[in-house]
Amino acid sequence: MPLIMDDQAYPMDNMDNIDNMEDLFGDSEQVALPTIAAPPVKGLVRRLDELSTSGCSQKIAWSKSGCVASITADGYGVILKVFRRDPATRKWHLGKDVALEIPRRQDDSPFVHLSWSHLGNDLVVMDAAGRAMIFSCSMALDRMTFMRVEITQSEAEMDAVVGMHWLAILPYEQKATSGKDDDWKFQIHSHIFKDAHHPAEGKASLLYLKRHGELRLRFQQADSSWHEVVAMLGPMVSTREPFTHAAFASNNDNTLLLAAFDVSGRLHLSRVEIKWNVPQKREQGQKYFDKPELHVADLDVLDNCYPTSPADLNATSESRIRLAAQLTHLNFLPSTPEQNDGSVPTIQAIFSAPPNIVSYDQTPQQNPFSIVLKWEVHHTQQNQLHSSLDKVTSKKKSVSSVPARDVFLVKRLADLMVHSVIISCYPLWYNMILTFCYSDGTIEFRKRSTMDVISPDYNTDTVTSLSQAGFTFPTLDPTLHVALSPNHCIAACMQQDGSIKLRQMEYAHGSLASTDGDPRHAAAFAALVLQSSTAANQYFSSDDILSIIGPLPESRKREFISLMFQGLNVNVDCAWDEGSQNHFVLLGRSPTFVKTLSVAHVLGLEGAVTRSTSSKIAWLVLNIKYVTQIVTTITRMHNPIDKQPLRPEIVPQFMGICRWIMHCMSYLLDEIITLGHALRNIPQPALDRPTLESKIHELAKPGIILLLSGFPRMMMKLWAGPLAWVYKTASQYGTPTSDPNLRRAYGPLHAAIADVPFDYRLFEALLGEAHALVKASYSRASFDEAARNAVERQLLLGHVPEVLVPAARKLLGDTLFRDDGVMDKLDFTRLTFFETSWLGMGGGWQGVRYYDTHVVDVCQKTVVRGPGAVVAGGNVAGARQRAESGEREKEEGGGKRKERQQMLRQCTRCGAYMEDVVQGMQGYSSHHVSWLMGVAKHCVCGNGWMLADDEKRVKFEKRARE
Repeated sequence: MPLIMDDQAYPMDNMDNIDNMEDLFGDSEQVALPTIAAPPVKGLVRRLDELSTSGCSQKIAWSKSGCVASITADGYGVILKVFRRDPATRKWHLGKDVALEIPRRQDDSPFVHLSWSHLGNDLVVMDAAGRAMIFSCSMALDRMTFMRVEITQSEAEMDAVVGMHWLAILPYEQKATSGKDDDWKFQIHSHIFKDAHHPAEGKASLLYLKRHGELRLRFQQADSSWHEVVAMLGPMVSTREPFTHAAFASNNDNTLLLAAFDVSGRLHLSRVEIKWNVPQKREQGQKYFDKPELHVADLDVLDNCYPTSPADLNATSESRIRLAAQLTHLNFLPSTPEQNDGSVPTIQAIFSAPPNIVSYDQTPQQNPFSIVLKWEVHHTQQNQLHSSLDKVTSKKKSVSSVPARDVFLVKRLADLMVHSVIISCYPLWYNMILTFCYSDGTIEFRKRSTMDVISPDYNTDTVTSLSQAGFTFPTLDPTLHVALSPNHCIAACMQQDGSIKLRQMEYAHGSLASTDGDPRHAAAFAALVLQSSTAANQYFSSDDILSIIGPLPESRKREFISLMFQGLNVNVDCAWDEGSQNHFVLLGRSPTFVKTLSVAHVLGLEGAVTRSTSSKIAWLVLNIKYVTQIVTTITRMHNPIDKQPLRPEIVPQFMGICRWIMHCMSYLLDEIITLGHALRNIPQPALDRPTLESKIHELAKPGIILLLSGFPRMMMKLWAGPLAWVYKTASQYGTPTSDPNLRRAYGPLHAAIADVPFDYRLFEALLGEAHALVKASYSRASFDEAARNAVERQLLLGHVPEVLVPAARKLLGDTLFRDDGVMDKLDFTRLTFFETSWLGMGGGWQGVRYYDTHVVDVCQKTVVRGPGAVVAGGNVAGARQRAESGEREKEEGGGKRKERQQMLRQCTRCGAYMEDVVQGMQGYSSHHVSWLMGVAKHCVCGNGWMLADDEKRVKFEKRARE
């Protein structure tokens, strides 16, 4: 018998004569080739077990303020890392690890869950035994203080938390933008939900449910202390059927809906109502209000809430085939403002199957997967009496007169199976967009209403999101823990060893720095501004957006800032007529204005003090606004100032501000005169806009622009009265002939004001002339508010609009150099060599060298490290020369105590420093500390603080000693 491959039996040249390969073997059945499954992510099975055990199993979270908290690999610690910009490299990254200071506990239950409050100033950490600990931010993002809670009743041991919810009211911004190039129409409309909330302004509260039905409400009292009330869900059908997952959602009527799964696969729906006892008007000195009442009403219980094979969805519960998947995530999505995008509360449950699981029908599952189940909760009012009862003649009332009752109807939607295991789910955009993070490293954005994946659609006329405009997450390395940044454009991926890697969105259509006129780039910029505007209106950090933009040419930077002015609708038209109050609006209630200037500043910031012209303008305006706020506040405290001297306890916090104002006037005057000299050879009629702008940017001296710009000019005009008042007080009490005690308090203030090379009233007169020239220019051109607003925006971007060129010519020519002009009223040589490097405005070698050997407190406007460092008005440079360690032991009364090392805070965005002032600190009175806690909660640029690196502190102290 010949072999099967013998040429005589089956010659190879006759293979084409075989109709089917099956004939070769005499078998017509298909041979199924086994599918080679992708290797599972290490630790995936264990992670799914954790997620299925409890609905509270989040190991990493990114706050809206920009701080990442994560549970350590061993489960017994929490690490804080601040997202910040490195001033030296200009790159964004997570800062150093800072261990959360956790009080000692009675046992060693590991931590299993953490969550940030809506604004990112509170953090709750939960352990496996069900205990919740709350920490609050203490002036720096990476310094959290443990908050003790007055507990109503002791917590049961090993009763884990299965679901939690922060109560809050967040403004809704319905966002969209349409247009092209630099002409976009931003549509952002506010909508207020009727969410369950803490009625006391600025106070936080949260709810959490425990495994055996205990519901706890933790809330802040009027004095910010934390308290608690408890209620029970029940009655429980069986203690052997505890809850595993729970989620809360607003019912849009100041109550909450609660969905909870138990171990037998049943879904419990309840309604939670909180009756607050907070008085509308708080009496003076009142610390506490009566505790609220917590009421829970059971609404419905659904059986067999588990995934089934698609063909069996409509079958009876007895005949359905249950898929081998376990519940890992439960979300309760509230109603949204858009009727076509999830308009009713929806329960979303995610079931996942790990690799190598065999289903009940013995069908092997080759690859892990997840199934998303949804139930809509419809809230209606129905009359429980049948209309036929109206036919009963003996009744006295009609059926319609009986009050209707609330009815909740639950409707299950179609299931969705996805390609991989979902390890995280984040509702975004007021729960209209869902983000799914998969174990294979994929991150998807889906519309809640349709569950369609949002991807770039190449629409360059209308933009709604970053994903639609061309920004996508590349496929990441497989990971088990993912947290998204405040604007969901960066993913913090935590590995099994606790290390964290950042992955950011990438632009799919080339480089944003390109100036090739591609309309997709303009649409991408509009999407970035749209997201930035929404973040600004919700007090979210937008640093993550800046980090994905990357380096840009100056033209693109100005385009971005111009779009931000449009997107945030910032009106910077100031002082057109005597009745205009817009400059006061921008001074007091202007977070969007500060955020726009802050972005303009950081986009052109190239080092500690090296800035582009537009960045320098923004930084000057931010500082002018900040000091003017303090000046007006202090004068308001002394009204009428012509009858009351500056109080001595106010002098320490006011001295640096006054010195900064005097030196700033010197600096700006020097810039304007230098620019005037550089253009003096050009006849005034021939000085056109291109020549003027070119010289301003060449010399990097935009002082003239601040005179032409309405807001900074009006702010500086407000300095005149307070300066005269302070000068009068300091001259009266701070001279050598004054009382010694008063001289010690007021002497440094007198020196700060008197030590300038000209009379400050000269600068006041210059401001007045600039104001008259600008007003006349607008009047001749018949500009309306919109036109003036456009001109003022261009000034803040570093341009001199054509309408103001004549005013600039006059100020740089006749005003400076005419007989009896500015130059005749000052000592120009003294002004030229007057030391203003400490202001940090000059980017030359002098400024760089100064800031390399000194630290200037950006809020107190004093030098706090380096030669001549002062605190509270006194020279304490010697006190700065401390040990390099964080603490040192000091001999005191035969014993030893630890003395706190003086530290610095640093801005997470611009890198500016301030002294880390706390109560009891040497050189600071309690009044001074309280003052700083109010005015220095944020950097001048509006961003948060972090504690400065020890290496930076030691370097400055070492150089100071040298």
